[in-house]
Amino acid sequence: MLPDGISLGRLQGPLSALASISPHFTGAVRIDGPGGTGFVLARDGSPYAAAFESNGGDLLLSGDEAHRHLFDRPSLDYELIAYTAEETGAAREVSREMGCLIGGNGTAAGAASMSAERLEQVARQPGVVAVSVFHEGFALQSLGSADFEQVAAVAEDLLRAGTRITGDMEMGSLAQMILETPAGKLIIAPYGDLALCVLAKPDANLGLIRLSMRSMQGGPL
Repeated sequence: MLPDGISLGRLQGPLSALASISPHFTGAVRIDGPGGTGFVLARDGSPYAAAFESNGGDLLLSGDEAHRHLFDRPSLDYELIAYTAEETGAAREVSREMGCLIGGNGTAAGAASMSAERLEQVARQPGVVAVSVFHEGFALQSLGSADFEQVAAVAEDLLRAGTRITGDMEMGSLAQMILETPAGKLIIAPYGDLALCVLAKPDANLGLIRLSMRSMQGGPL
């Protein structure tokens, strides 16, 4: 079952109109009309799962097929359901179990891949508590004792904001971002279409960790 979320109201029309109505929508588009029932899940305006069943059950679609079918329809009756980051993670897990992910979202299709050896290379650095790779706000691979599921979406939003700031300041491409508190340090860095997040102890040697991350990014040491 998908999370309940918060209803933002009902609409009628083509799903393609959502791009102008709510370009950064995160939640579920719940279809319940004369033609059948289904849903499309989106995060920050990007669909990642879909399913549709026609009335009578003669047409049952999931994933890419459902997505194409629903977006090709000239008009649909649907309800917008807003999700929090936690609800988005739960909805994605349900969609994975149902086989409804779009475009290989379960394995981040189209994104760069990261081998376990490279991830372990960072995790072995002195002072590193945990390391994670995420894509589109979802943690894909993680090592160490930290729950990145709750912060992946926020960390990726922070990375996007940093990229905009460096662009506006004409500072070149963003390499890494560092958050530091008395309890620890967090380093966030782009890695192709993915993002890398490293949690370290307060006394960790940031130089060694950053060098390890830079070598993976292919940048100058």
